[in-house]
Amino acid sequence: MSLILYRTLWFFMTPAIVFWSLHQMITRHGGLTYLLERFGFAKKTTRLATPVWFHAASVGEIRLAIPLISEVLEHGVLVTCNTPEAYRLATKTFDDKVTIRYCPLDYLQSVKIFIKKHQPASVFVVETEVWPELYEQCYRDGVAIHIVNGRISDKTFRSVLARRWLYPGALERVTAVWAREADDAKRFVAMGCPPEKVHFTGSLKMTRRIHESKPENPLPHRDFTLAISTHPEEERIITEVWRGVSSVNLLVLIPRHPPRVPSIIKALESEGFKVGRASSLTSLEVDIDVLVVDTIGEVDAYCAHASFVFVGGSMIDAGGHNVFEPVSRGRATIVGPHTQNFAAEVEYLNSKQAIIIVETDESLYESWQKLTHDLVFRERLEACAREAYSALPDKVSDYVALINQAVKARG
Repeated sequence: MSLILYRTLWFFMTPAIVFWSLHQMITRHGGLTYLLERFGFAKKTTRLATPVWFHAASVGEIRLAIPLISEVLEHGVLVTCNTPEAYRLATKTFDDKVTIRYCPLDYLQSVKIFIKKHQPASVFVVETEVWPELYEQCYRDGVAIHIVNGRISDKTFRSVLARRWLYPGALERVTAVWAREADDAKRFVAMGCPPEKVHFTGSLKMTRRIHESKPENPLPHRDFTLAISTHPEEERIITEVWRGVSSVNLLVLIPRHPPRVPSIIKALESEGFKVGRASSLTSLEVDIDVLVVDTIGEVDAYCAHASFVFVGGSMIDAGGHNVFEPVSRGRATIVGPHTQNFAAEVEYLNSKQAIIIVETDESLYESWQKLTHDLVFRERLEACAREAYSALPDKVSDYVALINQAVKARG
């Protein structure tokens, strides 16, 4: 697709994009900052220079990028994201150590204004965000584009629009793709990236991280079971399983998308559950059945202290989410059958007998019951999880070395 046609399409879609942006600003509590910065009207950085730019679209990508960003702060870092939740997590993590902005929408003028204001030398795109205008303007302004932990999902790879029109021209502009899997590397080439720019580097999610200390228990007075990154329909499945098992543990839900919290609470209350909301509780009432977490950046703390953890996006066909969040804390972990976005990670843990994979709601119930009532079984699974995690390579160091090399090359 030519850039002229692409820009024309964006122009005609402007009313819908403005409406969508206003909706996001209101429902996700992004404020006026979200709206202005998404259209390129970001205030100029207060730093002298931010030559190193990390783009991490949402909360998951921010979490993945945190150890990388932490190692290159001395260079002057700009962090961009697409969602208010990711923005809040980045702010909570780094405060004023980095410059944090929303990434501009893919309009010519928005992108040009943004690059002119911040003047990055290199951009490191976490996982895969391919925007033709952004890549074109970075290329024209001499901003080196690196895709970090690059992946192309089955859905994107099957998309005629992406494969024939959106990706080929944009991927020609990249400096390097560091792919998480060999299959991803092949897909980048098939989507139009020059082969010499694509390198199989390994998955940042399959990396061993040393936890300096155990975070404070967010619920010190209640034992709890945890479900993270849940999607629509999964909350119903999980709460029915929890109720059937008759667990005395509190059930804690951390949905993948926080704006869904009010609708989740309403649905659960209609089913007779006594539900609490994390942000509005000053103390945890004894008679609460389910706690829905609507705060950002607390997944690790909840994982560290949960009895066991279910990782969502896997009982429905959403591809699953990062299983190493609970495994890194030595937690017994359950996933459903739909984990294609994390196939290598789940396959590795399964080979080490360090994860439970269930196929149906009934098998989820059976596993939940066993983990709840069979302490020996749960402790054995926890031991396997710790052993499997400790055997992982240190991919963070590999990526940091590549990033430092790329930064040095740009002067």
